[in-house]
Amino acid sequence: MSLDTNIIPLMMDSILERTRTVLASETGLTVTGIDRVDGDADRLELHDITAIVGLGGPISLLVAFSFENALLDAMFRRFTADIEVPEDEIGLYMRETAAEIVNTILGLCTTDAHQDQIIRLSPPLIVDDARGISRPKNAVFASMCIHTAQGCVDVSVITPRELIDRDLDPMLCKSP
Repeated sequence: MSLDTNIIPLMMDSILERTRTVLASETGLTVTGIDRVDGDADRLELHDITAIVGLGGPISLLVAFSFENALLDAMFRRFTADIEVPEDEIGLYMRETAAEIVNTILGLCTTDAHQDQIIRLSPPLIVDDARGISRPKNAVFASMCIHTAQGCVDVSVITPRELIDRDLDPMLCKSP
């Protein structure tokens, strides 16, 4: 199988567009800006809660969504507006909110990436006690920070270096 060096910019564009759509439709939140993060960093710094998903099939990537607590709290409050959440279960519901949002976004992205092939998604691994992810050897991070008025989420794709052009320009998102 030959490596498709266009898959990373396509995935990043798809993730951005699907994040805009899902945040607006599911939580009423609007994306207000995007920042590119250095793709050759040695370590990803994580926010309060991070959901990590593996994509398999014609695409083999890890995708991490790291949420600031303020943004995740705003999403959680909108998701649970119609139910009463016991105080001792708020943490569980917050983690489940992150997992549900990420599953929805990446599930929609799989149809953008390879419409004619099946892409497998692993269940989200929710991490709330780590502060960073070290870059694996021969890998690169393609990252962006997606801003809303309520906070931000950093989205990073961890991929083999051969899938990224040398100058890392494909990681620039086409639209703010």
